[in-house]
Amino acid sequence: MSQTLTKVSFIPRLFGAFGQFFKYLSNGDYAARCLAIGQGEKLAFEVEPKVITEEVEVIREIEVAAPALASVNTDGALQLLQLLQQEARFIDFVQESIDAYSDEEVGAAARQIHAGSSKVLAQNFTIEVVNSAPENTSVTVPADYDAQQIKLEGRVEGTGPYSGNLIHPGWQVTDIRLPKVSQTQSLSILAPAEVEV
Repeated sequence: MSQTLTKVSFIPRLFGAFGQFFKYLSNGDYAARCLAIGQGEKLAFEVEPKVITEEVEVIREIEVAAPALASVNTDGALQLLQLLQQEARFIDFVQESIDAYSDEEVGAAARQIHAGSSKVLAQNFTIEVVNSAPENTSVTVPADYDAQQIKLEGRVEGTGPYSGNLIHPGWQVTDIRLPKVSQTQSLSILAPAEVEV
């Protein structure tokens, strides 16, 4: 159907009227359409498109700022690095480029580092999960949840409570058993240079 209506002259209207008369009598649907147009209803292409506006709620992204520290005590961090180097040769591994090694060689080294690192953590820390529910199960997070303990992923809408699937249980330290250090000035030496004489 054309998007504009073209006026019809008298002679075609005269002959068309006879044909329309019989069509009007024999077809109820056609008669209903003729009545609607006769009462002023417009064809679809004559109607201006309707503009629909809708308000959409903005999705919040929650970002937790890192805690600001007035002063930093590096002793514990240096001590932990020393322990990881002693038991797992951790610093040797991460400081060396592994591009020249095969996956099998890297995997063998990682197995030793894993064993030594696990030993250091087990001896000096008690580490527990933040949420004890099994992974990939449904959990409910209250509206007043602690953003340090729980990180919401995906579309965060409204003020809670929130329901979702636990994708990682999180980790928290519940006890620290690092040995006491009397001479902190030597902590910056993570591993002494070794010289064979």
